[in-house]
Amino acid sequence: HPSEMSLGLHLRRFPEILETFAQDLLPHRLCEYLYHLAEKFNAFFRDCRVEGSPEEHSRLLLCELTSKVLRQGLEILGLKTVDRL
Repeated sequence: HPSEMSLGLHLRRFPEILETFAQDLLPHRLCEYLYHLAEKFNAFFRDCRVEGSPEEHSRLLLCELTSKVLRQGLEILGLKTVDRL
């Protein structure tokens, strides 16, 4: 699905974004990346059934990786995350 592919490709850019952030010390670039990641995850979750789908395992991995990247990015920015709302 296109939104699934878009999310996966965006996640692949995280190491590059971290490297750029470390070199330039421009936090807005990391903020922008995380914002777009949240948008892409929202589109993926809206468009793609996870539970009970033939792609359940790979989609759960995408969800888990998105969570880890968001948590790590926010921690780098000095922001605390919550486990549940």
